[in-house]
Amino acid sequence: MRKQLYILILLISVLLPELKAQDIPPPNPSMVISILSGYSVTFMFDDISEYKNGILNGGQATFIRIGAVMDWKLQFNADQSIFYGESNPSNQMELNNVGVVVTSTGTNLDDGSNIINYAKVSPIALSSSEITLMDKGSLSNRGYENRNSFTLNWEMGTKRGNMNNESILQQMIEADTYMVNIILTLSPSIN
Repeated sequence: MRKQLYILILLISVLLPELKAQDIPPPNPSMVISILSGYSVTFMFDDISEYKNGILNGGQATFIRIGAVMDWKLQFNADQSIFYGESNPSNQMELNNVGVVVTSTGTNLDDGSNIINYAKVSPIALSSSEITLMDKGSLSNRGYENRNSFTLNWEMGTKRGNMNNESILQQMIEADTYMVNIILTLSPSIN
Protein backbone atom coordinates (compact mmCIF):
# COMPACT_ATOMS: atom_id res chain seq x y z
CA MET A 1 0.00 0.00 0.00
CA ARG A 2 2.79 2.45 0.82
CA LYS A 3 4.59 1.75 -2.45
CA GLN A 4 1.48 2.61 -4.48
CA LEU A 5 0.91 5.80 -2.53
CA TYR A 6 4.53 6.83 -2.99
CA ILE A 7 4.35 6.24 -6.77
CA LEU A 8 1.17 8.31 -7.03
CA ILE A 9 2.75 11.26 -5.22
CA LEU A 10 5.85 10.98 -7.42
CA LEU A 11 3.77 11.13 -10.62
CA ILE A 12 1.87 14.18 -9.42
CA SER A 13 5.04 16.00 -8.41
CA VAL A 14 6.68 15.17 -11.77
CA LEU A 15 3.66 16.35 -13.80
CA LEU A 16 2.93 19.55 -11.86
CA PRO A 17 5.89 21.60 -13.20
CA GLU A 18 4.86 20.73 -16.75
CA LEU A 19 1.25 21.80 -16.17
CA LYS A 20 2.30 25.13 -14.67
CA ALA A 21 4.53 25.87 -17.66
CA GLN A 22 1.78 25.34 -20.25
CA ASP A 23 -0.07 28.28 -21.72
CA ILE A 24 -3.56 27.16 -20.69
CA PRO A 25 -6.25 29.78 -20.02
CA PRO A 26 -7.86 28.99 -16.66
CA PRO A 27 -10.47 28.09 -15.54
CA ASN A 28 -12.09 26.80 -18.76
CA PRO A 29 -10.43 23.57 -19.82
CA SER A 30 -11.20 23.95 -23.54
CA MET A 31 -12.36 27.07 -25.44
CA VAL A 32 -14.30 30.22 -24.57
CA ILE A 33 -15.34 33.35 -26.43
CA SER A 34 -16.16 36.47 -24.42
CA ILE A 35 -18.08 39.36 -25.97
CA LEU A 36 -17.04 42.35 -23.89
CA SER A 37 -18.91 45.12 -25.73
CA GLY A 38 -20.90 45.79 -28.88
CA TYR A 39 -23.71 43.29 -28.41
CA SER A 40 -25.98 45.42 -30.56
CA VAL A 41 -24.85 47.27 -33.68
CA THR A 42 -27.04 49.99 -35.22
CA PHE A 43 -26.63 51.90 -38.47
CA MET A 44 -28.79 55.00 -38.92
CA PHE A 45 -28.99 56.30 -42.49
CA ASP A 46 -30.06 59.94 -42.30
CA ASP A 47 -27.97 61.65 -44.99
CA ILE A 48 -27.95 61.15 -48.79
CA SER A 49 -24.17 60.57 -48.75
CA GLU A 50 -24.70 57.59 -46.43
CA TYR A 51 -27.19 56.09 -48.91
CA LYS A 52 -24.62 56.56 -51.70
CA ASN A 53 -21.36 55.64 -49.89
CA GLY A 54 -22.52 53.58 -46.92
CA ILE A 55 -21.38 53.87 -43.32
CA LEU A 56 -17.78 52.85 -42.69
CA ASN A 57 -17.73 51.57 -39.11
CA GLY A 58 -19.03 54.76 -37.49
CA GLY A 59 -18.08 53.44 -34.07
CA GLN A 60 -20.04 50.23 -34.61
CA ALA A 61 -17.70 47.65 -33.14
CA THR A 62 -17.79 44.45 -31.11
CA PHE A 63 -14.88 43.66 -28.79
CA ILE A 64 -14.22 39.93 -28.22
CA ARG A 65 -11.63 37.74 -26.54
CA ILE A 66 -10.91 34.07 -27.16
CA GLY A 67 -9.28 31.74 -24.66
CA ALA A 68 -8.38 28.27 -25.90
CA VAL A 69 -6.19 25.33 -24.96
CA MET A 70 -6.20 24.18 -28.58
CA ASP A 71 -5.91 25.84 -31.97
CA TRP A 72 -9.17 27.48 -33.01
CA LYS A 73 -11.09 29.10 -35.84
CA LEU A 74 -13.81 31.76 -35.66
CA GLN A 75 -16.73 31.83 -38.08
CA PHE A 76 -19.73 34.11 -38.40
CA ASN A 77 -23.13 34.03 -40.08
CA ALA A 78 -26.64 35.49 -39.90
CA ASP A 79 -29.55 33.49 -38.50
CA GLN A 80 -31.71 34.20 -41.56
CA SER A 81 -31.14 34.44 -45.31
CA ILE A 82 -32.18 38.09 -45.78
CA PHE A 83 -33.02 41.21 -43.76
CA TYR A 84 -36.78 41.74 -43.37
CA GLY A 85 -38.33 45.09 -42.47
CA GLU A 86 -39.90 45.29 -39.03
CA SER A 87 -42.66 47.67 -40.09
CA ASN A 88 -43.32 45.82 -43.33
CA PRO A 89 -41.82 42.32 -43.75
CA SER A 90 -42.16 42.63 -47.53
CA ASN A 91 -39.34 45.22 -47.33
CA GLN A 92 -36.14 43.24 -47.79
CA MET A 93 -32.41 43.87 -47.93
CA GLU A 94 -29.58 41.48 -48.82
CA LEU A 95 -27.24 40.37 -46.02
CA ASN A 96 -24.13 41.25 -48.04
CA ASN A 97 -24.79 44.95 -47.40
CA VAL A 98 -23.14 44.37 -44.00
CA GLY A 99 -19.44 43.57 -43.67
CA VAL A 100 -16.84 43.24 -40.93
CA VAL A 101 -13.13 44.03 -40.62
CA VAL A 102 -11.27 42.33 -37.74
CA THR A 103 -8.50 44.19 -35.91
CA SER A 104 -6.24 42.22 -33.58
CA THR A 105 -5.52 43.88 -30.22
CA GLY A 106 -3.92 40.84 -28.57
CA THR A 107 -0.36 39.54 -28.56
CA ASN A 108 -1.00 36.60 -30.92
CA LEU A 109 0.04 38.03 -34.28
CA ASP A 110 -2.50 37.99 -37.11
CA ASP A 111 0.17 38.07 -39.81
CA GLY A 112 -0.22 34.39 -40.68
CA SER A 113 2.15 33.14 -38.00
CA ASN A 114 -0.36 32.63 -35.15
CA ILE A 115 -3.58 33.76 -36.82
CA ILE A 116 -4.76 33.99 -40.41
CA ASN A 117 -7.17 36.95 -40.36
CA TYR A 118 -9.26 36.82 -43.54
CA ALA A 119 -11.00 40.11 -42.60
CA LYS A 120 -7.84 42.10 -41.82
CA VAL A 121 -7.48 44.15 -45.00
CA SER A 122 -10.99 44.37 -46.42
CA PRO A 123 -14.43 43.52 -45.05
CA ILE A 124 -16.05 40.14 -45.39
CA ALA A 125 -19.75 40.30 -46.21
CA LEU A 126 -22.39 38.77 -43.95
CA SER A 127 -24.05 35.59 -45.18
CA SER A 128 -26.48 33.00 -43.85
CA SER A 129 -23.82 30.30 -44.26
CA GLU A 130 -20.81 30.16 -41.94
CA ILE A 131 -17.79 32.14 -43.15
CA THR A 132 -14.37 31.80 -41.56
CA LEU A 133 -13.06 35.10 -40.20
CA MET A 134 -9.90 33.79 -38.53
CA ASP A 135 -8.02 30.51 -38.36
CA LYS A 136 -4.74 29.06 -37.06
CA GLY A 137 -1.63 30.24 -38.86
CA SER A 138 1.67 28.36 -39.28
CA LEU A 139 2.17 28.49 -35.49
CA SER A 140 -0.36 27.94 -32.70
CA ASN A 141 -3.13 30.45 -31.93
CA ARG A 142 -4.09 28.91 -28.58
CA GLY A 143 -3.65 30.94 -25.42
CA TYR A 144 -5.13 33.23 -22.83
CA GLU A 145 -7.75 35.81 -23.77
CA ASN A 146 -5.18 38.64 -23.67
CA ARG A 147 -3.33 36.87 -26.50
CA ASN A 148 -6.51 36.56 -28.59
CA SER A 149 -8.31 39.91 -28.32
CA PHE A 150 -10.10 41.39 -31.33
CA THR A 151 -12.29 44.27 -32.45
CA LEU A 152 -14.94 43.48 -35.06
CA ASN A 153 -15.53 46.72 -36.96
CA TRP A 154 -18.90 46.59 -38.72
CA GLU A 155 -19.80 48.58 -41.82
CA MET A 156 -22.84 48.83 -44.06
CA GLY A 157 -23.40 49.73 -47.70
CA THR A 158 -19.74 50.61 -48.37
CA LYS A 159 -19.36 48.26 -51.40
CA ARG A 160 -15.90 47.23 -50.13
CA GLY A 161 -14.43 43.72 -50.17
CA ASN A 162 -17.03 41.16 -51.23
CA MET A 163 -19.93 43.29 -50.02
CA ASN A 164 -22.85 44.20 -52.30
CA ASN A 165 -21.42 46.26 -55.18
CA GLU A 166 -24.50 48.51 -55.40
CA SER A 167 -25.15 51.35 -52.98
CA ILE A 168 -28.17 51.34 -50.66
CA LEU A 169 -29.60 54.08 -52.91
CA GLN A 170 -29.07 52.04 -56.11
CA GLN A 171 -30.81 49.04 -54.52
CA MET A 172 -33.81 51.28 -53.74
CA ILE A 173 -34.20 49.75 -50.27
CA GLU A 174 -37.36 50.93 -48.54
CA ALA A 175 -37.06 52.95 -45.34
CA ASP A 176 -37.61 50.53 -42.46
CA THR A 177 -35.85 48.96 -39.49
CA TYR A 178 -33.96 45.83 -40.53
CA MET A 179 -32.66 43.42 -37.90
CA VAL A 180 -30.71 40.19 -37.93
CA ASN A 181 -28.90 38.10 -35.32
CA ILE A 182 -25.24 37.41 -36.05
CA ILE A 183 -23.79 34.14 -34.78
CA LEU A 184 -20.11 33.83 -33.85
CA THR A 185 -18.92 30.21 -33.84
CA LEU A 186 -15.67 29.23 -32.13
CA SER A 187 -14.45 25.73 -32.93
CA PRO A 188 -11.22 23.68 -33.07
CA SER A 189 -9.03 24.39 -36.10
CA ILE A 190 -8.43 21.43 -38.38
CA ASN A 191 -5.42 23.05 -40.12
